[in-house]
Amino acid sequence: MLLALQVTVALFAVAAFLLYRYFTEHFDYWREKGVNFVKPIPVFGSLKEVLFIKEHLAEFFERIYKEHKDERYIGYFMGRKPALIISDPEIIKHVLVKDFSHFVNHGFEIHEEADPLQAKNLFMLEGQKWRNMRAKLVPTFTSGKMKGMLPLMMEVAGEFDSKLTELAEAGEQFEMRSQISCFFTDIVGSCIFGIKCNSLKDPNVEFRRVSRRLVELDFFGALKTLIQFFLPELALKLKLSFMDKEATNFFRRLVREVMELRKTSGTTRKDFMQLLIELKEKGHVAMDESDLHEVSEEVLTTADDSFSLTQDDLTAQATVFFLAGFDTSSSVSSYVCMELALNPDVQKKLQEHVDEVLSRHDNKITYEALKDMKYLECIIHETMRLHPAVANHIRKCNKTYKLPGTDLEIDPGVLINIPISAMHKDPKYFEEPEKFNPDRFLDETLVQRNQFVFTPFGMGPRQCIGNRFATLQSKVGLLTVVRKFNLEMGSKTKLPLKLDKRQFIATVEGGCWLKMTRRI
Repeated sequence: MLLALQVTVALFAVAAFLLYRYFTEHFDYWREKGVNFVKPIPVFGSLKEVLFIKEHLAEFFERIYKEHKDERYIGYFMGRKPALIISDPEIIKHVLVKDFSHFVNHGFEIHEEADPLQAKNLFMLEGQKWRNMRAKLVPTFTSGKMKGMLPLMMEVAGEFDSKLTELAEAGEQFEMRSQISCFFTDIVGSCIFGIKCNSLKDPNVEFRRVSRRLVELDFFGALKTLIQFFLPELALKLKLSFMDKEATNFFRRLVREVMELRKTSGTTRKDFMQLLIELKEKGHVAMDESDLHEVSEEVLTTADDSFSLTQDDLTAQATVFFLAGFDTSSSVSSYVCMELALNPDVQKKLQEHVDEVLSRHDNKITYEALKDMKYLECIIHETMRLHPAVANHIRKCNKTYKLPGTDLEIDPGVLINIPISAMHKDPKYFEEPEKFNPDRFLDETLVQRNQFVFTPFGMGPRQCIGNRFATLQSKVGLLTVVRKFNLEMGSKTKLPLKLDKRQFIATVEGGCWLKMTRRI
């Protein structure tokens, strides 16, 4: 009996030692390279506070950035993986643009069999597969294609206006993010999938319910996500997925049914689904002269006509554009509404600007009128500066690289993080950074000078392909709000504004509670 106990204890000790070695084998990486780094602990690396929901990821990057404000880069560990925070704009320019071939991938590893719609979407794809898919999809997001989708957005905007009228007449404070999230769900549902979601009228419809489950994680969903981020090798072996089977089957069925309906009925529509059908049938999207002017020669020559798209490829793109379209735009637009409520002078200036622009366009909301609303765009940019939807851009080094202007050489597999939430609040780049001041973006010199500091959509070949769509739908939503209504802060909103540490996308803790009255 004693011998058996001794053997058991010995086996446990060996197992514990092997686990410790596994989780800490790379912890000398930055020390050996002479780089200051955030002290790691086994399993969690340098992100214990984030993983225990004591600190939002944006707060982590801002804290580390401030603690090492005189350094161009600082090492840390994502679980057992070495990663590098880079805060020097010149190095960032090389990583995102000049030396992009060293940093092509985002670095997420998804098991294709377990989670095909995530593994095959443009954001997750790597290497040549990403290049081929990007070349196919770039022509679907030209300004000409966006102009064609505007009538679909305006149809949903009319329903949003009716909903806002009800809320204003009720005279009660309401949670704005949930309302504007329903608006973007309906817009993206219409423009991406070509269907009428009706979540503004019924927030519990199946489409809205499935989409919320994908962004509002329960305990087991959060646990799976943590394993995928910090123990990717284990996640691959366990075949863990971001998207559960019910959601996968829902989106597969939805895309298949819409495509079959259009094929049998012969109907067409100026939406993303129609462009996907065109991609599947012809191998490319038709482009007019204005499209050709926007799409670079590099993209056109990268396009490989022998690269065919499967049904899952198409479904994966539609799904990721839907998720990115409604969640990040909801975050940014709800923050815009709160800042307008907190800054009535800015709100009034915007309303006067909107009135003036519309008067020059016969009071019609056209693509050209929205393009002329420069101050509205400045407000969106200032909100993305102060409240970026995501805290950082991530890239994975795929071949040995020496950081320009330094002696530091990093190896393949090292993750590079650009802490945009921290850089956006550095007084070195933005005067009085905690102040909401949209006028700063009227200064084109400042914008040009800080083009690798202010990067809410990323920069270079891997920047967000849907930034035009996101900006257009945000303008439509915000214009619908300020054209007829005044915003006031509700008493239920917790001030000062804090991030909900349970959410990856920037979300206000306790909700965005506002009151609304009609403009006189």
